[in-house]
Amino acid sequence: MPKSLSVAILIILLGLPLRGLCQHLPGISMGNFAGTNALYHNPAFVADSRYGLYVNLVGTQFYTANNHVKYKAPYSFLSLITNTVSDEYRNEKGVLMFPRSYLGEKLNGNKKYLNAGGDTRLPSVMFNILKGRVGVGISTRVRYMLNTSQVTEPLARLISKTTQQKELQGVLFENQSGQLHFNGVGEIAFTVGGTVIDNETDFIKVGVTVKRLIGLYNAHTIIDNSSYDINPDELYENKRQFIFVNEINVRYGITRDEGFQNIRASPAWLIGGAPPGSGWGFDLGAVYEYRPDINKFSYTEVGVRKRDASKNKYLYRVALSLTDIGKVHFKNPAYVLQQETHTSNKEFRYDSFQKLKGSEGIFEAINTSLEGGQPIAPNFKSVLPTAFQASVDYNIKPNVYVSGLWVQNLISQSAFGMKAESYLAVTPRYEHRWYEFSVPISLMNHYRSPAIGIAGRAGPVWIGTDHITGLLNIGNPKSFNLYFGISGGFFRRPPESRNKCWPPEDSWLRRIFTKR
Repeated sequence: MPKSLSVAILIILLGLPLRGLCQHLPGISMGNFAGTNALYHNPAFVADSRYGLYVNLVGTQFYTANNHVKYKAPYSFLSLITNTVSDEYRNEKGVLMFPRSYLGEKLNGNKKYLNAGGDTRLPSVMFNILKGRVGVGISTRVRYMLNTSQVTEPLARLISKTTQQKELQGVLFENQSGQLHFNGVGEIAFTVGGTVIDNETDFIKVGVTVKRLIGLYNAHTIIDNSSYDINPDELYENKRQFIFVNEINVRYGITRDEGFQNIRASPAWLIGGAPPGSGWGFDLGAVYEYRPDINKFSYTEVGVRKRDASKNKYLYRVALSLTDIGKVHFKNPAYVLQQETHTSNKEFRYDSFQKLKGSEGIFEAINTSLEGGQPIAPNFKSVLPTAFQASVDYNIKPNVYVSGLWVQNLISQSAFGMKAESYLAVTPRYEHRWYEFSVPISLMNHYRSPAIGIAGRAGPVWIGTDHITGLLNIGNPKSFNLYFGISGGFFRRPPESRNKCWPPEDSWLRRIFTKR
């Protein structure tokens, strides 16, 4: 089955048999030197930071997982990402070979689902004012998320094994259904937080993030109560197959590729109606710290009692937040295409999906194959992956911490839009201002898949994975992730000591900041 036809069936028949890993980076974001990375977990972390100024230059992550397909290739996800797969698994032209036998299956009759994608964390900054009692952050990033949900198993098998799987041919599959949502969203966020209680042992800070959302791309399909069968195609001497659609009830849509190709850093794009979609989002958070030994971190200066701003003071810390409250409204008629079809006795053939040009070409090929339905209003809203997040961080001894993180998705699987990954992790870490090392131990994939990871920070560079065995292809994994980035900051000053900071005084980064 050609790639374009696979994509078309993915959009129409919702068969991609995968689902969700975390997007929360517990190996990096839970520490006291996480900077802007911590704000995606809880906006209250912007206040009383160990940094006077923190700058994220760039960061990124990739993730995928599923409840159906097992990765059985003889090379790892890591070798795929780094393009280091041995020539043994390439053809004479050097193209990587990936036969469908590399994908094992878990067949249990249950619905299949997916959460995959990543984000790129663009230049961001956060800083403290009013002697640390108030923090401010400005962050930018681009997210891309693919969610499928409630996909019937035969439909999932069609995509993972294609029409060439013999046992899928000549069988009428009835009552097939599922949903697909793919979103590309840009984000400019403003975070503010401050201290509300500081009475010696008890310390509370709160924060809020307001996000301007830019809908760059959307593809979606909602299918219900449909049926199909796979037959040999006599036009190709039965060496190819076609899909005969006995009945289909489907709503599907895309945004034209020009929607993200025409992106501009202008007011019309950032706050107006020029992009395919736009909207607003919010994060809310609060943090409590128990500080039984606060006197060890206090000093008197000119008769005024002050805290040592360079030190962490808590025995344990509890953080609660609601993240990604909001929607992206796709309504620009110049970019949005949407169709609803209820028809029967149609065919998906190989020839109909050759040499297509972009998303719009696939959309038109589907319309032609189905020969039915009518366009509907180019107006829909895609929800953000709203989640409840809670964490506890315990200081075992100087520089040694253990954190627990719980993330619970709050969006229904039938909702139109993005869904968060429900996730539970315990992460021991050794933390220093110049370096950090952690080992996240987690239950991901909706608490179904145990995993162990490794993450670290050295100066401005951070890198990690929450699923080292998945990344290295140990045990036929169903998931993997990887994250890395470059960032750094100026540390807050201890009493009677000059400020030590990253980057060092002789670095080129310091010279740039000094000139500005």
